[in-house]
Amino acid sequence: MALSAPDLYKAHVLNLKAVHDGIMHTERELRAALAREDKLSADTLIKILLLLTGAWAECRLKKLLYESSGFDDSARKQIFDKRSQIESWHSSLELGYRKRYNVPKAKLSEQTLKPTALMRYGALSDVISGELTPVIEMRNTLAHGQWSRPLNSEETDISGPMIAAIKKENALSVRFKLSLLEALAMLIHDLVSSPNAFERDFDRHFEQIISTKRNLKTRSYQAWESGMISKYKRGQIKRFSDKSAGIIEQVPVKEQACVGNRTLVGPDA
Repeated sequence: MALSAPDLYKAHVLNLKAVHDGIMHTERELRAALAREDKLSADTLIKILLLLTGAWAECRLKKLLYESSGFDDSARKQIFDKRSQIESWHSSLELGYRKRYNVPKAKLSEQTLKPTALMRYGALSDVISGELTPVIEMRNTLAHGQWSRPLNSEETDISGPMIAAIKKENALSVRFKLSLLEALAMLIHDLVSSPNAFERDFDRHFEQIISTKRNLKTRSYQAWESGMISKYKRGQIKRFSDKSAGIIEQVPVKEQACVGNRTLVGPDA
């Protein structure tokens, strides 16, 4: 028997949490690999992180579709019937707008929406096209096993642009993109599910998108990576110096108790 909408919502919530936990774990492993200059591991972990980020976007959309105060069955079907995940995101934005501003069929335009609402619609649509689309495309490429030589959509030739796009990604850029997608998802969630939050919180969430895009352009990855490597090397030097000086590392509490017992209850006791 098919699950009810509330049960499907619970399933998507758990899936989203599991993917998010996987992202956090992979990020930790990636930072550690970068710090110790393990380029082979770092390259693999970057690709896994891109896969998980794309999976997060898909899980987040499905959770959004089953919010209790959100879309009905008819709207969900329209969104699920789209040919791609990007089209589904665009459809969720459009149907959310139609529901919120009571525009059942007419074109969303200056005739049917107030100027501010229309400008917000255009801005969110641009974020989906410009920021989410590349993440989904890279995720799809990697999910098809094209880790070394990505192919074009017809799989008839090597895709130079996709090779360049994947090579351009790093630990910082993927983290920024996830932050941007979280803000986008929150905006569409408020649009669909909250009576007041969309207009009230729009500027705050969209500022996160703007600042994240700025970080993507201006934040120096090389400086960030060099800082981690330097910190790791200082830690290695300190540990080596401590051992050379005869400083014994801290014994865990449980082992301390055992050592203490052996001292008090010796062979002559």
